Formats: sequence, C-alpha cells, structure tokens
Amino acid sequence: MRTSRNVIMAAMIMTAVNASAFKTAGDGTTYSLQKLSEIEEANIYRYVDEDDGEVIYQIYETDTIAAGDRFVMEDGVTVQFDDDVALVIEGEADFRLAKGSTFNSAFEDADYVRPVGIYVNSTQDEVAFENCLFYYVGLRAAAVKSVSLKHCAFYNNNGAIGQAALIMNSGEAQFTVDDCTFEANAKAAIASAANYFTPVSITNCTFRHNGQNNGNTPQLNLTVASLVTISDCTIEGDPTKTKVGGIGISNFYGKGNTHIVIKNCDIRENRYGIGLTGTSDIRIENNTLVNNCHETNPMNGGSGISLYDVSSRTTTAVIAGNHIEGSLWGVTVIGCKDVNLGQPSATDIQSPGGNTFKDNGNGGELYDLYNNSDLTIYAQNNTWNVSEQTEEQIESVIFHKNDDQKLGEVIFMPAANTAQGIADTWTESTTNERAYTLDGRQTRNTTSHRSLIIKNGKKAIR
Repeated sequence: MRTSRNVIMAAMIMTAVNASAFKTAGDGTTYSLQKLSEIEEANIYRYVDEDDGEVIYQIYETDTIAAGDRFVMEDGVTVQFDDDVALVIEGEADFRLAKGSTFNSAFEDADYVRPVGIYVNSTQDEVAFENCLFYYVGLRAAAVKSVSLKHCAFYNNNGAIGQAALIMNSGEAQFTVDDCTFEANAKAAIASAANYFTPVSITNCTFRHNGQNNGNTPQLNLTVASLVTISDCTIEGDPTKTKVGGIGISNFYGKGNTHIVIKNCDIRENRYGIGLTGTSDIRIENNTLVNNCHETNPMNGGSGISLYDVSSRTTTAVIAGNHIEGSLWGVTVIGCKDVNLGQPSATDIQSPGGNTFKDNGNGGELYDLYNNSDLTIYAQNNTWNVSEQTEEQIESVIFHKNDDQKLGEVIFMPAANTAQGIADTWTESTTNERAYTLDGRQTRNTTSHRSLIIKNGKKAIR
C-alpha cells in the first residue's frame, strides 16, 4: 500500500465511520463490487491506482447480500476491509476467479484495527472459491450445503473472524479444500466448532507457521465427522510456538459413525504431530512425522501420534507405513478400543505395519510406542529405533505390560528387516516421491494443470 493510498483511505474513513450497515433488498438482483460502489448506503469506495492501474475497492461498513439476491466477485481486483468490517453473503455467491483477487486490510501494520473478511451464511447448494488470496482477513462459512476452495491462500490472518483463518460452521455440509496455502495466521489455519460435525477433504495443501498467537491450538483444529480426509499435505510448525500442534481432531460430544483418514502428509516441527481426542475410526498411513516435539513439558504431550479415548473407549485405529522421528513420544495410546500398528496375517483388517521409528524419547529414555491402556496392541512388521531388530532390543523402546502390569501387552514380533538396524532402513529422499510447485511447496500431485499459485508472496500461474 502506498502513502498516497493511505491518505485517501484515511479521509474516506473519517466520513464513513458513522454510516449504518447496508443490506440488499432480496428481490433477485445480482450484485458486484462495482454495482455496490454505486450505492451510497453501501459505503464502498472504488478507485484505480495511478501507478499500475489496479482496481481497488475499500469497504467501510459491513454489507450484506440478502437471501434471494446474488453476488458475483470481480476478477483481478483488490478488496480492502475497514476495522470490524465484513462482507456477508446470505444469498448466492460465486467467487470462482481466473486471474485471482486479493482480500486485505485497509490498513498497513495497524494493530488497533481488526477487519473481519467474508462471512457466508447462505443456504445455497454450493459456494466455490477459486484463486482467492486472503491477507490479514479470513473466511467463515455457515449454513451452506457445500463449500469448495481451490488454489486459494490465507496469510497473516488477524483472528478477528474467529478461531481460524478458515472457519467451517456448517453442520453436515461438505467442505473441500484443495491446493491451498495457509501461512503465519494468528490462530489455526482451519477450524470447526465442537458441535459442528463437518465432513471435509483437505488435499495438496501447505500449512506453515500457523498459530502465531501461540494459543493452545493445532494448525488444523477439526471436529470429527462422517468423513474427514487429510492427504498429501505439508504441515510445518514454528518451533518457537510451543503450544501449537500439527493436526488435532476431537469428538467432545460422542458423535458416532465417524471416520478419519490422514495419509501421505509431511508433518514436522510442531508441538505434536497428530492428536485424536474422543471416539472415532481412524487410519493414519504413509505419513512422515519429524521433530514434533516442541512441547516444553513431556507430561503434557509431544507425541508424533497420540490417541486419547478414555471415556467411551470406542476408538479403532490403524497406523501403517509412517515414519516417526524426533518426537518426545513416538506413538501414545490412552484408552481406545482397538489400535493396530501392524498385523499382516490378520484377515479382518488391513494393517501391514511398516512404520519406522527413530530418535523418539525424552528424559534420556527412548519411547517409540507407549501403551498407556489395557489394550493388547499388535505392532508387527515395524522397524524400531534399535541397532538390531531383536525382541530384546525392541523391548527397550516400547512401554507396555512388561513395564507396568496394569497395562496391555504390545505384540511386536516379528519386526521388519530383522537383519537391519534403524540407520539402514530409511532416508528422507526415498520415503515418498516428492515434487515441488513453482513457489517451492512440496506436492505429490503430479498432474498437469494451470492454476493460480502464490510465489514469493505474489500471484503466479502454473
């Protein structure tokens, strides 16, 4: 934002700050920002930057598109929100863009203002966002039946919209988030309320250094649903934010018939990697979890994977093909019904094992698997953090019945690659086939398509 723009904006705010909020009539009209800027009561100012010809809209009061009306987002423009201001959609809306538009604060580096962003509270079948870039402001969706985001990005969200940059408050609506970036947001990247069981598919996304307020929240702060899928994502934490986890999924209301799949993700440098609280059926497969250890007190967490279900004890889990390294605890199991880290001979469950553990521990002790339950846990065909994959050596990195008679037994033999030690069985370069986008984001999606991406903080086409 240039100095001249700040002067114009400040002058406009002085005249518009006491204006009342505007709501459309709901009579079937289709609105754009251009059309709204022509309505005095809407308090939207449009101008063209003298230097580069950029079209900029500044919104000074919350405007609402009423049910019955429609909003079509303009392509290739910038929208700036004043303090405590949102664009509310109660009718239909279309945010599918080719060039891409930017939603931002009307102020630069001003801590005393908290613009909100976009709030969709519509009953339409689907609201789609494509090539939308959010700086400082966020997006909340409620009531709508389906929400999709593709090639979008959220940076430096201020938290004014709620508990995350993207908030899913829409009951059983289906959310789809594909090829999006969430970075340096004050709170979580994506969140849903504890009483909204929202199915969501999150694929090919990058989450980096979210939770900058260092609140007790993971980067992905989700509630269970009929199906939650997180795949082919990178989730990188900021080691200085010791209260922020990687993926947290909870079920505080005892919701039944819930399924979770987390696969092919790279999760590192968080307070913990993956944490499940409450009942669910979950599969955690082929993920790389490294240095999820930034909990300052090992008694409060720091696990690569943690499963906690002590009340209902109905959680079933399969953990297979993961590399877990550098956690305070590799895998911890507290309560639950059936947790399986490997039982290749079983005919009723696909649980091949194939997990690799390396350098997980705290207080001078190694903890690859801590069975803090009375369950018998199968953990066969895994490679443990010992020099030789023998029963005697593996026993030293597993905590279970042999260490405390009140606990259940871990059945870990036969192990994988019994002739090898941990140093010979895994290297990061061969764990998963990796590709990178033009902005350096890791992706495992090798399909060829053109889309808007963010490169060095700017929009680009790949």
